[in-house]
Amino acid sequence: MTTNVTTKKLLAVEDSRPVLKLIKHVGQRAGYVVDTATTLAETQALLAKDTDYDIATIDYNLPDASNGEAIDLVLSKSIPSIVLTGSMSDKVRDSLLAKPIVDYIPKETTQALLYLEKLLTRLHRNKHFKVLIVDDSKSVRTYLTTLLKRHNFQTLEAEDGTKGLEVLAQHNDIKLIISDHEMPNMGGIAFTAEVRRKYNKDEIAIIGLSGADAGSLSARFIKNGANDFLKKPFCHEEFYCRIIQNIEHLEYVEDIQRSANTDYLTTLFNRRYFFSKIPTYVKKLESEGKPFSLAMVDIDHFKRINDAYGHDAGDKVINDIADKLTEHFQDCVIARFGGEEFCIFLPDYDELHAGEELDDFRRVISESCLTYDNEDIEYTISVGYTSRNEHLAALVSHSDEALYQAKETGRNQVLCFQ
Repeated sequence: MTTNVTTKKLLAVEDSRPVLKLIKHVGQRAGYVVDTATTLAETQALLAKDTDYDIATIDYNLPDASNGEAIDLVLSKSIPSIVLTGSMSDKVRDSLLAKPIVDYIPKETTQALLYLEKLLTRLHRNKHFKVLIVDDSKSVRTYLTTLLKRHNFQTLEAEDGTKGLEVLAQHNDIKLIISDHEMPNMGGIAFTAEVRRKYNKDEIAIIGLSGADAGSLSARFIKNGANDFLKKPFCHEEFYCRIIQNIEHLEYVEDIQRSANTDYLTTLFNRRYFFSKIPTYVKKLESEGKPFSLAMVDIDHFKRINDAYGHDAGDKVINDIADKLTEHFQDCVIARFGGEEFCIFLPDYDELHAGEELDDFRRVISESCLTYDNEDIEYTISVGYTSRNEHLAALVSHSDEALYQAKETGRNQVLCFQ
């Protein structure tokens, strides 16, 4: 079997070999395979063989190209480019910003390389972010799309607030909206307020945009739910700073929520999140007249595993069953309740179907063997479940009772609460 591995490639052009070594190290830490060149001629030779680079870092001043000629060469191959420069006059800055570069980084301190690493990582992550641009001007939408695509964002467009809501309804993975103020049918402030009726600031970020002189516009946008505001015309650098600042805020909140909602060892949902998520699921299935079941799963004689093989091996067993649960019950909600105990919510499973699937899983576990530290570890599980139409606390309690009976009557079996 052939496995396709996606390789990120970076072209680093820099005449200082110590700096080039550092850039290569930074690029590799960010997950890139790095090709290097120290002159314009070497850059030309590399590009003659391969232009399939995800990104390039280019020194402004090279021995055989002192005025940024290497930048134009790499950009001509449609390779997103970051310029590193030791010359930061207003003239150089203005000339760089006039080019379709991703960013420029002054080589003033060691912070430049830290910023470069952050930017390289950011550019790869941006590929997974969708941005909706809402503006009645086609030229403005095209301009904003061009800027965003330089940073690898996915973009969608809408010509007014009404169309913006339609696009949002079709793409529930949009993370950032840039909205103009004055638009026909529905303006930016009304549009922002409508978006906030469904999505809070930690789910979708909104940046208001306007060329009007009214000083109160930024406050009105923000009071109606925008995260930020930008006045036209704006500087490229400020635009990107605002975009990244808002994206990083969303990621930060997601990281906090993920930590709060998942088990640290298995990355399954934890008990707290399970109890907050499932009641809504139960009500939905009840209203649709669909069946559901809930099961408690426990590893048999888990203390013996820890005593015989050590706690690291015990953790390995916990992760093993977590992986197998995720693979076997792909359409279900799985949580680690603590220790060696797991809970599965099975939507659309009646008693018979749930019993068959759970017993099939029990059999998979009993017939498998986990190798850890040259030791073969075999283990079994006991399962208790219920398919009654009850609230979540009762479902868990009754499944627990059935699990207790399975343990007391021999283990390695599945019992339904009667």
